[in-house]
Amino acid sequence: MSQADAARLAQLPAPPAGRTGWPWTVGTTPPADAGAGPWPRISIVTPSYQQAAFLEEALRSVLLQNYPNLEYLVLDGGSTDGSAALVEKYAGHLAYWHSRRDRGQGDALNQGFARATGEIVGWLNSDDFYLPGALYAVARAFRDSPAEIVYGDAWNFFQDDQTLGYWQAYWIRPSFLQFGGLLSSHATFWRRAVHVPVWADLNCNVDGELWQRLVPGRRLRHLPLPLGVFRAHAETKSSAERWREKWRQDDERIWARHGRPTRSRVFRQFFDKSQRVAKWFAWRRNVAGKRAVLAACQWPPYRWRGPTP
Repeated sequence: MSQADAARLAQLPAPPAGRTGWPWTVGTTPPADAGAGPWPRISIVTPSYQQAAFLEEALRSVLLQNYPNLEYLVLDGGSTDGSAALVEKYAGHLAYWHSRRDRGQGDALNQGFARATGEIVGWLNSDDFYLPGALYAVARAFRDSPAEIVYGDAWNFFQDDQTLGYWQAYWIRPSFLQFGGLLSSHATFWRRAVHVPVWADLNCNVDGELWQRLVPGRRLRHLPLPLGVFRAHAETKSSAERWREKWRQDDERIWARHGRPTRSRVFRQFFDKSQRVAKWFAWRRNVAGKRAVLAACQWPPYRWRGPTP
């Protein structure tokens, strides 16, 4: 553990008993070029509501990036499960936080992005978390290229059986965005100069609709590296039964604005085949870097769903 890593860990509240590895007892070791700044300011927004079981892991995964120019904003929607007390523990390390009633995830995100001052922005849901080194990797990609959006791979963590799955990012074309699920919010970052407000009236598919407005006409760069972790649990919006009707309502609103997904079998086949080819090549890129991220987490061996990187 580097001196910087140990110092940052010492500044944060002690982790709960029995929690080890990333982001509890290890942090991001600054890379060899850490002193070669200046590093662009990155603003991360976390909307939260009733996620006390997972929130602290998300908070620490941002703060333990050890990134030298971080602005972190946490907006809790007035949770009653102890979330506010958790955030308050880390208040001294946050640029801004509050816990008060809002109109939902999209409203919280818009409030956070309106306060953000970073050149680069992103958001992390309170039940997901970043992986070590993510912000350095993203900042380097922006600093060394004209990209306006940088996105990476991710892991899926299945809470029920404690398994991991590798989520490989897609080849992005604007016409593909209609199908949804191509970008992970916990592995996507963009320049604040191109940011557009989130559609706050949506309940679930906030990110999918945002990409349809944010991505077209922008310069994208894919990092063949896992940047964040999506946590699949009983109350995850993407799978919980009680959210199904909300998803349907969102779909109707999005289709009314952007049009329904194409029914062309030829186009869909082109999409499927092109993604298989693109992912075949991307899977073989940066294998050492992908494995290094896992090693840096210092977790006990996890069982994987599907192939490991």
